[in-house]
Amino acid sequence: MTFASRLRRILAAASVLLALAGCAQLPSNGAIGIGPEIQFESDSNYLYYSPSSPSEGDAPQQIVSGFLSAGNGPQNDYSVARSFLTTGFQPDWKPSNEVLIQDGVPSFRFIGETQATAEITVSAVIDAHGSYQAQPAGTKRYLNFSLEKQAGQWRISGAPNLTVLIRPNFSVLFKAYQLYFFDQNHTTLIPDVRWFPSRTSTATHLVQALLEGPKSWMSDALAWDFPQGTSLNLDSVTVADGEARVDLSSQAVGASSQQLRYMKAQIKATLLQIPSVTSVILSINNSPQSISDLRANIPNAIAASPVTLDETGIYGSSGQALISVNSASGSLLAEASDFAVDNSADNLALLSQGSLYRVRLNALDKTPKIVDNRVNLLAPEFDSYGYLWSVGSSVSSAWLAVGAQSSHRISTRNLSSTEVKAFSISPDGARVAVLYAGTRPGIWIHTVKRNQDGQPLALGTGIKLGTSIGAPMSVQWADAVNLAVLTKFDGEGVRPTVVMLGGETKIYPVILGGAKMLANLATPNILVIRRDGTVFSYKSNSWVQIAQSVRAIHFSTLQ
Repeated sequence: MTFASRLRRILAAASVLLALAGCAQLPSNGAIGIGPEIQFESDSNYLYYSPSSPSEGDAPQQIVSGFLSAGNGPQNDYSVARSFLTTGFQPDWKPSNEVLIQDGVPSFRFIGETQATAEITVSAVIDAHGSYQAQPAGTKRYLNFSLEKQAGQWRISGAPNLTVLIRPNFSVLFKAYQLYFFDQNHTTLIPDVRWFPSRTSTATHLVQALLEGPKSWMSDALAWDFPQGTSLNLDSVTVADGEARVDLSSQAVGASSQQLRYMKAQIKATLLQIPSVTSVILSINNSPQSISDLRANIPNAIAASPVTLDETGIYGSSGQALISVNSASGSLLAEASDFAVDNSADNLALLSQGSLYRVRLNALDKTPKIVDNRVNLLAPEFDSYGYLWSVGSSVSSAWLAVGAQSSHRISTRNLSSTEVKAFSISPDGARVAVLYAGTRPGIWIHTVKRNQDGQPLALGTGIKLGTSIGAPMSVQWADAVNLAVLTKFDGEGVRPTVVMLGGETKIYPVILGGAKMLANLATPNILVIRRDGTVFSYKSNSWVQIAQSVRAIHFSTLQ
């Protein structure tokens, strides 16, 4: 049995074991947000926290503390939390404006009995649009409350428009959803992660957020098909018998028939994440629209098959050699350090002897052709349009996109003015993750601007990936919204992590000598290759050695 086929069997076995992992549960005692029971909401089948209402004779601090705790119960429009408020303030409080994810236990300071301040350590914030923003360690928020007596009982007459959750409760009550927006050429739907409570109003929140548009840093790589000012006509999306009915405001009347198809495709892709939704009916100002469905590409997953480079050649997961040392590429393979394969499995890129070569696997002549002979080239990648990206590590090095007939330079004026350590292109081709070294180390996510033929023209301004888990060493897309990031830990130790764009970070056990991490979250396969060429797979909360003498490994459509 070849090395590659042994590797495939080991990875498949690891996937089965990982699929048996258990579910998260809420603890039964502790700080704010922990209550006596977790129940099922009868009309949505989602777990929710059941908070306690105020008791007769509660002191002001008990009222404030109880109110913050009751924010963990969103059922019936936070009816229990509103019971801590005065009758006049109840309709004015807007709990969905902001969510604070709390670390530790809050402290309280009172001025008399009518004014209180709660000091809370916050690890993340979710705004009214569902956008998640991690906060620097130790971030403090100070929440001010006013209290007065109503019918002889203390009640809150003024409070911030937000709720506070501890992380275990947040993980149960909230879920990450993806808003889908078309790329500039309307060929692919690009995800934008948002967080909303899992309840019957989720469909409404998703469509409202979709109509408000993507995050600003993403907009220059996306199309916008909804007429200006379009909103929900009835401020609600109804779901019955699997059918989601979306009624848009009169501004949508001006949309062309093709725009309507684009609009429906984005709404449908977004709402189909809800298990109870199987179809979408679109209307405008209560007038049903006859809109044919549009097939939309959603490349969320990374290819599942591991392809490896060792001293004898490059092998697909079936064990078949793509190129061996006995082929026309033998001399290059002897010194090859990395490679890339395109989505069609027709083209191979080989980094060897200080240059980048391209091999057409489906051609009669498989002789490697040099496409870039610059020094200090990084590991190459093919994007979803078939362009081969070649990038040098120095500050002044150009970014090249190599097409079938020629190569051209990608404008990178928005990149940081420091050397590049690694880069990785998202499965949809609309974003690139760049790991910078030097004076500004860190990971940035840039949009990719393309022309109508899909040729990459420029990189957008982008955003810095906010992580506080250590200095990143490698970065690779794990799917369309998650990055596999290896970070320095202590000495020879490195910490593998999976970081969600606009979401949380999953941390894996430390491993010694790691050089690069890659992940397929659908399988799931979590792999780390060490500097000595040893490959480890994560299973059962530990790292298991599965291969040795590997120079490079990537997931690919090749079998």
